[in-house]
Amino acid sequence: PGLLLLLFSSLRAANFSVPVVSTPHSPSQDELTFTCTSINGYPRPNVYWINKTDNSLLDQALQNDTVFLNTRGLYDVVSVLRIARTPSLNIGCCIENVLLRQNLTVGSQTGNNIGERDKITENPVSTREKTEVTWSILAVLCLLVAVAVAIGWVCRDRWLRRSYAGVWAVRPEPELAGHV
Repeated sequence: PGLLLLLFSSLRAANFSVPVVSTPHSPSQDELTFTCTSINGYPRPNVYWINKTDNSLLDQALQNDTVFLNTRGLYDVVSVLRIARTPSLNIGCCIENVLLRQNLTVGSQTGNNIGERDKITENPVSTREKTEVTWSILAVLCLLVAVAVAIGWVCRDRWLRRSYAGVWAVRPEPELAGHV
């Protein structure tokens, strides 16, 4: 494990697996327990539980997160949420990778509705930045092609002038009078 950790020390970021949320079980009549698991990511994640009814963050005091390095030198996370039982509850587990600007969110519902599964959401800023980078790269490539064409044209023009001397008329050299 130490050697693997050393090998991954230069690793900058790795995607976490899509979180898996267990179906809620109740240790008591008044409480529900959810478990969210995600593995093989880097760096250490932020874990959030969301009330998807109004998109508010649930109090972190309700959750117990365990984050640890696995044998590959990547992080695994298990988060347990204990929340009061309500007739219809719609919650989500969000694993945030700050370096990749990525949120992996999986929802779970109690009641008559079926929960969402395997939803991946990316930060809109990240999408905009990717678009800007793509356009920047294309602009630089176009500029390089234009410069290469211009240099080629100038070099071609100079080469043609040097290699073509034109028509040279042969003129007799004037003789000097009086010299024999």
